[in-house]
Amino acid sequence: MQITFDIETIPSQKTDAKTAVVATIKPPATLKKAESIAAWWVTESAAAVEEAYRKQSFDALHGEIISIAAAGPDGQEWVSCREQGQNEAGLISDFGQVVCTWLEAAAGRTPDGRIFADMDPWLIGHNTAFDLGFMWRRCAVLGVRLPFKLPTPAARAGQHYGCTMNLWAGYGQRVSLDALCRAMGIPTSKGDMDGSQVYDAWLAGEYERIATYNLQDTKATAQVWERLNRGHG
Repeated sequence: MQITFDIETIPSQKTDAKTAVVATIKPPATLKKAESIAAWWVTESAAAVEEAYRKQSFDALHGEIISIAAAGPDGQEWVSCREQGQNEAGLISDFGQVVCTWLEAAAGRTPDGRIFADMDPWLIGHNTAFDLGFMWRRCAVLGVRLPFKLPTPAARAGQHYGCTMNLWAGYGQRVSLDALCRAMGIPTSKGDMDGSQVYDAWLAGEYERIATYNLQDTKATAQVWERLNRGHG
């Protein structure tokens, strides 16, 4: 069963997260004089800390998932953006249960309650290696066990999951979902929001806006995937 999905991520929300980042920041190596280094700490270190902190959105050791969207082959749609203070593990588990429900409609369960192995979902995304790798790692960090097999970070596009970026651009190459959508005349999710704005929107409590953007990305990916595979089996 093909299921298209997409996640949105943010930096760690642990209370000491930004403090821990400070210890990793150093002045540029080009600064040699003590007074120049001291001036950098006064005028530029705060921005450097903030930049490094926000990059945790790409690192599952520290970053967190705040929204997940999914779309099934029969018009099923689901999206959830957790609010500040809500549980990340619960969000991932909710995603697992939704996918499980969709799979059960076409399969069944093993005696121990798990979905039949041959009915694990065929997950599709754009830059899927990032989304799957991030979710797999967060499951490991949080101790979440999904009711179906989630491809590991060692999995390969085309063999273990589908990826519109890989299918179009090839191994190691990149193309944006927005560019594919525009070329194919498919509605793009990049209107009043893009990925760089998600964290600030989340801090502002714009959960519905993030969820809408997340689901639009998922639906656009599903349409691109269908177009790329049309007439190719």
